Amino acid sequence: MKGDFFQRNEISTLRRDWDSEQTQAYIRELPIWTGDIQIEQKFGGLQNRTYFVTDGDGERYAVRCGFDQYRTRQTSVVNCTIGAAKLGLGPKLRYAEPSLTITDFIKGPKMQEAQLREPKMMAHVIERIKALHEGSDAVEETMSYWWVFQTIRRYLNAMEKGKAATGFKPSQWLDEVPRFRDITYRLERAIGPFTPTFTHNDLAYVNMIFGDDGQVLFIDWDGGGFGHPMWDLGEMLMWLESDEEMNRFAFGCYFGKLDEPAMQKLLHEHRAFQIMASLRLITEIMETDLDPYFYLTPEEMAESMQEFFPGEQAHLNGLIDLLRPNFERMWAKYGDDYP
Repeated sequence: MKGDFFQRNEISTLRRDWDSEQTQAYIRELPIWTGDIQIEQKFGGLQNRTYFVTDGDGERYAVRCGFDQYRTRQTSVVNCTIGAAKLGLGPKLRYAEPSLTITDFIKGPKMQEAQLREPKMMAHVIERIKALHEGSDAVEETMSYWWVFQTIRRYLNAMEKGKAATGFKPSQWLDEVPRFRDITYRLERAIGPFTPTFTHNDLAYVNMIFGDDGQVLFIDWDGGGFGHPMWDLGEMLMWLESDEEMNRFAFGCYFGKLDEPAMQKLLHEHRAFQIMASLRLITEIMETDLDPYFYLTPEEMAESMQEFFPGEQAHLNGLIDLLRPNFERMWAKYGDDYP
């Protein structure tokens, strides 16, 4: 593949029940490669398979395979990836079909937590986020609408009912459902009217990579769609466990000078989004436990968890144990500040 090549296929025979070897064989047969390819699996995702491919001409590409699951709809992933590339905010899409995308490989390093905490870097990232939010016209086809409160309610409903893969047994965390549902409704009331924009909706620092020109690019558009612009800031800052000083700095970068009433309103909504970002992760993992190997094998799941959380327990309970303390701290502080 060279130049401005892009091909879209509306039909795919990629199967969810294939193992990684069958998936790689399918990728090798795609009619887009120049000569023989080299392919290696990259672990890290808990829902998708990712491969790095070197084409016969020496060019490298990233191949992502996934299926509709949780909040992700594959047609939306494709359209958001195309839109982000048009804006210069993501890698260029080269090939797409239902459940599979191929983008240019980004050679630069990934963002590190300590880097993002630096004021100059945070200001740069927020400038890129703002460009995304102002670029909704770049998405020419249908994309999803992201409202975290409804997504979590769906997760909680699934935890009550169970899933066929595990015999429709309720979640082992069933006792948590009423409390999580109450928190969700309470925090939803903190959000005022807004204009939906093009949002990424999973802006952890691990989804930021430096391009050749040093500009930050965003990858992993599983959650991309129309949404609340402050969600992206809330989720990014949740991963940094930001304090009020950092939050005020971030809003200053995004909005410019704000009077104190406007700042206080934003801080209130932001705190709600930060808590919901944490709760979304926790409840998504709890739902995953109802069908843990929907696509990935147990071995792939363990590899991915060790890639993202080295030294932690390689099972879903370990992830929840890792995430819960910050969620509980944020919720307790919110109750103190907004009784």
